[in-house]
Amino acid sequence: MRELQALIQDLESPDSSVRDKAALDLMDIQDASAVEPLLRAIAKPENVNHRGTLVYALSEFNCEAILPELVELALTGNYEVCAGACSIIEESITSAETANLVQAQLKNFVSSTQLAEHNQIALQHLLELTSSNGWPAT
Repeated sequence: MRELQALIQDLESPDSSVRDKAALDLMDIQDASAVEPLLRAIAKPENVNHRGTLVYALSEFNCEAILPELVELALTGNYEVCAGACSIIEESITSAETANLVQAQLKNFVSSTQLAEHNQIALQHLLELTSSNGWPAT
């Protein structure tokens, strides 16, 4: 396996297959310092149609600190990005505090009529998730 910094550098590649390979290798290494570079790669406008694997790679990390970014991806991303972000969010909600954080952000999207159908489904799912499991509603 390649060195951590080389893999992080590969996330900058214009070639999506190089970025995807680097993301999967970073996922295997599970070094938490890879989370921010993965987020930067996900946020690049030129990667907007090639983010699914980058989001998937985040699933092996503790993502509690990046829940706002994940909610944004779940409600604005294509189907693959949305599904990946929702899955990570579900795993990351481990307390009433994190449920409330997610729920507060979701409320900003409730009145939006510009969400794609899969994003609206994700919104409903996440709203139900954050108001169940004994988490107090906000």
